[in-house]
Amino acid sequence: MTIRDYLRQRKARYLGIGTACLVLAAGLILAHGMSAWAVYSAAAFVFVLGYMTCVVLSRSIACPRCKSAVGGYTTWLNLRTSGSVRRMNYCAGCGTSFDEPVIAPHS
Repeated sequence: MTIRDYLRQRKARYLGIGTACLVLAAGLILAHGMSAWAVYSAAAFVFVLGYMTCVVLSRSIACPRCKSAVGGYTTWLNLRTSGSVRRMNYCAGCGTSFDEPVIAPHS
């Protein structure tokens, strides 16, 4: 597994967490037959909280080699294996290529 695959897997996990929060919030709205503003306010808060959780956790992904946070500048487009969009190819902290294996070579 390359570092790029590792980062893609981590981002997918955090996107899943954020999506689950949003699905639970939608379920909250649909499960309650009330028309009270409190239900909608609570659901809106959960929507925002789920989104913020996804963003914060996605940005905290660390490079497996140097443990510096790389999630902030590696977007989904940067982690694609092909395409015309410019992508990030190395860690800003240690300079390791994202196409190298996750396990550090023994010296």
